Amino acid sequence: MAESTTTVKHDVTVGFGCIELTGALVHDDENRVLELELDEGPEPISISLQGYGLTPGPGNVFIKDWSEHSGLTARLAQAGLVTPVHALTGVPYCSTVYEVQVTL
Repeated sequence: MAESTTTVKHDVTVGFGCIELTGALVHDDENRVLELELDEGPEPISISLQGYGLTPGPGNVFIKDWSEHSGLTARLAQAGLVTPVHALTGVPYCSTVYEVQVTL
């Protein structure tokens, strides 16, 4: 039987600028996805950069730092949910994307 690559932390509140959402934070390591599962459906936290030839390391995801996600990496790190690994600038849109280790 294969080991699950999905980790879930329930009752997590994530601040997106002017709103806060509470749900289950789900990390699918195999697909490098982090999302907040809400009653209305999933709210993506991570971003894929495969179109740029970039894949985060095992246990890691990319999080954008613009628009509604501005400051999101810092808030998730402060809550102990991720640990920033490094920042990528200029991909995409001349913006900043953080590679983070998910620490649920």
